[in-house]
Amino acid sequence: MSRQQPFYLIITDRDNGTFSVEGPMTDDRPWNHAVVAQKAGREVRCATEGGFSVEDAARNWLQRYSRKQVLPGEIVHL
Repeated sequence: MSRQQPFYLIITDRDNGTFSVEGPMTDDRPWNHAVVAQKAGREVRCATEGGFSVEDAARNWLQRYSRKQVLPGEIVHL
């Protein structure tokens, strides 16, 4: 989805119990296509998160998804 305000993309890998925070960005379409192409058949999903920094986005996500955070690009590469 293309947006005016920057946001962060959270990519979760439920098979490995990890998540990464990508961004900030205004268009997540390339990432969504990469998730589908690279992780077919796995429990990998994308979600968006607001916040002023990557740290804010990660902290907000950890409150709902208490798993291990990995480096950006570790789950899915563009």
